[in-house]
Amino acid sequence: MALMFGSPSRKPSRTIEDAKKDQRLDMARNLYLGGKVKIVTTEEVPNREVLGTFGLIVCRSYNFDNAFYGLIAQAIDANADAIVCYRESVSFHPEGDKFYSCYGTAVRLKKVKQPK
Repeated sequence: MALMFGSPSRKPSRTIEDAKKDQRLDMARNLYLGGKVKIVTTEEVPNREVLGTFGLIVCRSYNFDNAFYGLIAQAIDANADAIVCYRESVSFHPEGDKFYSCYGTAVRLKKVKQPK
């Protein structure tokens, strides 16, 4: 009988990897909202100098938040404290889905001393 009417629905169990990914995205979100990670669309950050460049980082997802905060998490993993030349794009699929791509250059910044 169970096969004819289907088995009771079960919630998919969360894996340890899913929990780590969610924790990583939450950490990236908190750092961004707390102002610890800077994101700009220009090549430089005002009153800061680029100390080191870690290269292009890209994150893609069907959810914008996952793409955006995943990009920040990648920058943090590379020991960057900013993303310059930030860009995003959206691809539309025939089925109606949207696919978000966020990318930029992960950099390390240092404060520029202002003349008195």
